[in-house]
Amino acid sequence: MKASQLALAVLLTAAFGSAAHAANVEGGSSDPNLIKPKTSDPLPFGAGAAGIQVSTGTGTGLSNSINLEAGPAQRIRNKYGNAPINGGNQNANVNGEANPKYLQPGDINPIAGWFSKTKLAQVWYEKRANNTEVFSVRQMADPKLPIAPKFGGMTFAKVPTAATNVFFGEWAPRKGNSNQIANSTDLNMNDGNRTVWFVGENPTGNLENLKISEATYNVVGINKHTPGKNDFYTGQVKAEFGSKGVMSGSINRGNDKLSFDHAKINLQKGTFSSKNSANKEGIEGKFYGANAAAMAGYAERGNGKGDDVAFGGAKK
Repeated sequence: MKASQLALAVLLTAAFGSAAHAANVEGGSSDPNLIKPKTSDPLPFGAGAAGIQVSTGTGTGLSNSINLEAGPAQRIRNKYGNAPINGGNQNANVNGEANPKYLQPGDINPIAGWFSKTKLAQVWYEKRANNTEVFSVRQMADPKLPIAPKFGGMTFAKVPTAATNVFFGEWAPRKGNSNQIANSTDLNMNDGNRTVWFVGENPTGNLENLKISEATYNVVGINKHTPGKNDFYTGQVKAEFGSKGVMSGSINRGNDKLSFDHAKINLQKGTFSSKNSANKEGIEGKFYGANAAAMAGYAERGNGKGDDVAFGGAKK
């Protein structure tokens, strides 16, 4: 490792290496070999929170688990001064190539900026239906530091609830030579390794003793998002926790409908699914927070990875 890279690694370790109280973190992924939800590691952004391990793309497995809130979410918000590119209009379509923003080493740690001005990634910040924050990343540089996360092309959203941190999203490998493209909204989501996932802190667990018998969630879904475009699924989904243990409702993007009507709730595990041993297609998800304040999951629809949808929502 070069001296400058070693110094940068030491600085990052000092900035983010402290441990935190570990939250109970659970989630799921359409391909755990590429994206694996896990409690975040101390490096690079802090331990003990909702995170994901990402394929290193080198045949050596997965990266450290990335703290999504303290890492990319916080830094992308800061880059935009908390002002989403679509303003206050959740339905607006805007040009994602206008006024491009890039994360550099100094955005991770000010002292790190002394060593490099490399554009690590192009990033976007949006607020969509139900005040859902949406973050997008296009990895440009390919740093060789072992702690450097391989974001690839990624869009992820944070469920809008104060109860707990819950995220859902899609990922694809870094597109070749993306470091040579100064400004692009192409996140490489047509890649055959596109993966959908969800992860959250404080899963609800056993639902049998909830103080509520049912809940309705405002749900947003992500599929091949183009930064700036209002191309999300939206709708309401109802969960009946009592003896029925069933879901109903749908989320829609134009005429494209993702129905939850065949999903069953496992009251003991705090999960829901429309899959079975004979059918690997369908919905899979989990409830989070006190009295199931939030939910998230993904749907494999049987038409290839490009058709899979990640989703999440907060209780009304």
